[in-house]
Amino acid sequence: MNWLVTESPRPAWIARRPYAPWLVIATVCFGAFMGQLDASIVTLAFPAMSAHFGADPEWISLSYLITLVALLVPLGRIADRVGRKVVYVHGFALFTVASAACACAPTFGALIAARVAQAAGAAMLQANSVALVTAAVAPEQRRKALGVQAAAQAAGLAAGPLAGGYLTEHFGWQAVFAINVPVGVVAVVAGHYLLPRTRTAGDKGRATWKVLPGLVGVLLAYAALFAPMALLPFVVEKPLAEIGLTTAALPIGFAIAATTLHKRGVTTGALLVAIAPVLPVPQALQLVVAGAGLGIIAPACTKRVMSALPESSAGLGSGLVNVARGLGTALGVAVATALIGVLR
Repeated sequence: MNWLVTESPRPAWIARRPYAPWLVIATVCFGAFMGQLDASIVTLAFPAMSAHFGADPEWISLSYLITLVALLVPLGRIADRVGRKVVYVHGFALFTVASAACACAPTFGALIAARVAQAAGAAMLQANSVALVTAAVAPEQRRKALGVQAAAQAAGLAAGPLAGGYLTEHFGWQAVFAINVPVGVVAVVAGHYLLPRTRTAGDKGRATWKVLPGLVGVLLAYAALFAPMALLPFVVEKPLAEIGLTTAALPIGFAIAATTLHKRGVTTGALLVAIAPVLPVPQALQLVVAGAGLGIIAPACTKRVMSALPESSAGLGSGLVNVARGLGTALGVAVATALIGVLR
């Protein structure tokens, strides 16, 4: 059973490659993409699942989100102690098995139990994603690398509703969970061979006030990202397919900026968000600009948090960043819901 807490090294021929750090980032992006995809893909399958089980589907999401947020910080601290690679790879294995269990669930209770297990696996991924990226690259490349990881999350967010609708319509609600299985198998193998050992010796913490502003910045950026996405379907009078494409413009702008505008600062991002609504362009382009601003802000704030913490606490920092993302998402949806009530 020692293999459960033992990190295996990468093959030497991989570790020596100059692009080895970007192989780490690509592997982490599997988890970043799938985590956001799974959080959003199920929404389009709610009616089908509700009809199949004869139950209220809200707990299909709530069980996942509550478990995820509750486990992020403790699992980040555990990863700091036993090794981030071993927690990440085992997390993807758990996520994959639990996804198969969701697809095969015979009862609603079994589905909820499988969703809790799936969320635990996702927490093992997300609690380590930022830490793995931070440790993989040189300090001068961290902003760009964190932008790529954030872009993968935004891509998963944008793809979720589109994929969920197509899979449910053509293959049934089970397909929204089954799609995770082949991706998970590839990710586990990639993690085993491409991720380096990550256990570090403890050192004194040097966390400062920078951690708190950074976390607040991440929270507000994700709140601003999700609020319009939840609000637009209720206030835009267009065909559903067109609303979906318009809504996707926001995470698309986020992904583009996070990967290409990594040298810009928070001030530039805030300026883009502020001017987007008054630009004399179609709404979709306004959303792209606003998304681009958020795509600058979120990775910059994430880098601030991770830079303020010692390497031995990177897992904790990664967990805190993802908690801020989750709370920001919840805040954005709550604000949108309140606005919908007022507008109606």
